[in-house]
Amino acid sequence: MTENQMYKEARSFFQIFEPKGEIIMAVKLPGSVQIMGDTADFNRGKVISGNIGKNAVLMAQKRKDGDRSIHFYSRKYDEKIRLSLNDPQSREEHGWANYMASTLFMLEGQSKKVNGMNVFVDLIPDYFDANSMEALEVGVAYLASQFSDWKLAGAEMASICAEGERKYMGREKNYVKYIPIIFAKNGMLTFFDSSSNTEENIKADLGQYVFMTLSSGLRKKHLENKVAAIASDVRESIAVMNRNGASISGLDQLSLEKFDDYRAKLSMQQRKRCAYFISENDRVIKARDALKKADMSGFAEIMNESQRNIKNRLEVVEEENEILLDILNDLPEIRAARMLNMGLDGTVLVLVEKEKRYAVESRVKKTFVTRTGLELFSETFDLNNEFEEIRINVSDFKK
Repeated sequence: MTENQMYKEARSFFQIFEPKGEIIMAVKLPGSVQIMGDTADFNRGKVISGNIGKNAVLMAQKRKDGDRSIHFYSRKYDEKIRLSLNDPQSREEHGWANYMASTLFMLEGQSKKVNGMNVFVDLIPDYFDANSMEALEVGVAYLASQFSDWKLAGAEMASICAEGERKYMGREKNYVKYIPIIFAKNGMLTFFDSSSNTEENIKADLGQYVFMTLSSGLRKKHLENKVAAIASDVRESIAVMNRNGASISGLDQLSLEKFDDYRAKLSMQQRKRCAYFISENDRVIKARDALKKADMSGFAEIMNESQRNIKNRLEVVEEENEILLDILNDLPEIRAARMLNMGLDGTVLVLVEKEKRYAVESRVKKTFVTRTGLELFSETFDLNNEFEEIRINVSDFKK
């Protein structure tokens, strides 16, 4: 974030809140996407993630000692919300602030005292699921630590944010979504193994290519139900395999060869679902190795193979997503295309030739709206984004 951008954000803060001290703490938080891989309680799989070019910005000042209130302001919603740390519960009227509040409540539940704060929130544009709320949770946890006598390690921060959503909002969350926000560095993709809770940043030499997301933003309730049914199928499959001697707690403990011992005990649908997750873990390892060799051609082919498995084994490619993928696959400038978030928000990630991306974007949007009547939102990113802390000296700002 440049100095001019920093002071522009600070001016916005002062338009909402009176200065409460000499320092405003600010954090720039990147949006992120899971490029390949899937994790869940039944899989504990491996994931490759990357940060996009859009950010959330949070700024905060500590309130006076003994003040147990948090005052949030959202630029997007032009709304102030006040909540008390003495009343740790999610409330409907708190809306978007419940996500950050759940993290603060969880910190206090872990004996990490949170001081009262004024918090200015500038959200990531939400054309698709870019982990925007996860970014805000990470940001507010970090800001709370700066006004306290405790600190958080990255993995612990991710765990607390995810557990806060589960406990105070009733949402099942895997903390893998927080990992790239916390750990990713410029020019790198992040590999995360949820079975061992280890992360690794890998240089991504995109060369002549760049990542682009194309999203219709279309959500369908029956697709959400289908994705939930996939999880149910896999959990039941694990139970069946364990009754037949498998002794596993997740699919990460099986290779495709070992899975062959139990295929006959499962329905055809269950076999497909399990085979996807087991093989996807293998693909993520191969993709990581391709990145380490600077083999973007090999990485792209693994992305395409992953999409073929989503279509054939998970069977979640809906009509509009199928049309978008068909359009993309007909373009030689597109090296790879894979649905994000199992297609739940109509978003596809592509690896496209950098010099031709604008022409490709225009062509795809025109063709898609002609065939479906739906507009596409696009975002291009080259991985040059990471978590950043900024300290703004109020007295310097006033000069």
